[in-house]
Amino acid sequence: MAVPTQTNVSSLIERYDALFFDSFGVLIDGVDALPGAVDLVHRMNTEEVNYFVVTNDASVSPSTRIDKFRSQGFDIPVGRIVNSGSLITGFFEQHNLKQSPTLVLGTEDARDYTRSAGGVLVEIDDDLEPDVVVVGHSGPHDWDTTLESLLTLFSRRFVEGNPVRLVLPNPDFIYPNGPGVYGFGAAAFVDLLEQALVRLYGPQEALVASKLGKPYSPIFEETVRRAGTSDAVMIGDQLETDISGANKAGIDSAVVTTGISRRTKPEEFEEVAAELTPRYILASLV
Repeated sequence: MAVPTQTNVSSLIERYDALFFDSFGVLIDGVDALPGAVDLVHRMNTEEVNYFVVTNDASVSPSTRIDKFRSQGFDIPVGRIVNSGSLITGFFEQHNLKQSPTLVLGTEDARDYTRSAGGVLVEIDDDLEPDVVVVGHSGPHDWDTTLESLLTLFSRRFVEGNPVRLVLPNPDFIYPNGPGVYGFGAAAFVDLLEQALVRLYGPQEALVASKLGKPYSPIFEETVRRAGTSDAVMIGDQLETDISGANKAGIDSAVVTTGISRRTKPEEFEEVAAELTPRYILASLV
């Protein structure tokens, strides 16, 4: 089985027409910039490298994320941010969901994404039931109560032949939230809901969330479109999202050891499934 090659960022800049970077675990640790990240972004800006930050974050707007990056020392133009929240608009257009009553679980920015997409926002206890539920962030919610309410709603509507559409912009199960600190992503709670519905009704396409971010194709298709090339490498820290998604999209991938993944040597990938194996290993961005 093929194993990845150890390399460095300079070699990737020379080799590829575009570089795609994950955010959490690659550029930042959830709180602060990771070593070498700020200098690398400055270098890429100076050398006019074709790069994009490809993030599953659907909890904040691009402008809010840029402000946060700036406070961490980065100078990243807003046009170089591709995030899963911004894909909600295209999803609503593709599936004729404009004007649909929509429940959004997440931040105010997550609500804004859905409002801009044409969804009519409702609350979980409104008289008007949602036809769409967008799970935009893992907090702040009383998840015990929320999941029970959603399970009842999805179950009843499925039996009635009018299933509620479930949308998950960010498929991250966990995420870095500071050095050595991790949080559960929205996908953790959607996974619980999906498993419960499978237990009740068996595998049903109508009861599976539509997922927009990595490792699923919508975010890679959008990034390639904006980059103007598929001759790109995706640099990420999670095998199940960054690496798997890039591999499926036909894009080369590189894993860094500063986030979720702790494999640092090629031989440590000998027993890893091919779809989760990157082409390269980066010890850091320095």
